[in-house]
Amino acid sequence: MAFLFLAGLGICVLGTVLIASVILAVAAPGAWPSLPDSLLIATVVIAMEVFLGTAMACLCGLAYNYTARFSGGVQVDLTDDLTDPAPVTEALGLARRLQARARERLRGAKPVPASAGDTDGGEPRTSAPDLDGP
Repeated sequence: MAFLFLAGLGICVLGTVLIASVILAVAAPGAWPSLPDSLLIATVVIAMEVFLGTAMACLCGLAYNYTARFSGGVQVDLTDDLTDPAPVTEALGLARRLQARARERLRGAKPVPASAGDTDGGEPRTSAPDLDGP
């Protein structure tokens, strides 16, 4: 799978190099290597990328398989069954209560008079409520 992905990516890079080489040959002749040279360099780089990327994917797969053998692996279950929505319901209820509590405390904040050194236009600010209380 990694080989196919990297080979497809390499084909995209070859197309990009082809288009860029043609555009630069028209816009600034002589400032860019010739079209065959550009494609040769890109092909060599892509071949190394595909080889090294495939080797790295194989080594990562091997390392995962060995660690999964010793640690038991990771089990992933995909299902549409939502028979136990209790944790989600509890979390949403807690979030609503915390939001309401924060809103009440922020509404109860007392305005602080602006001092002479303020540069915010003399707008009254509110003091932070005491969050350590009940």
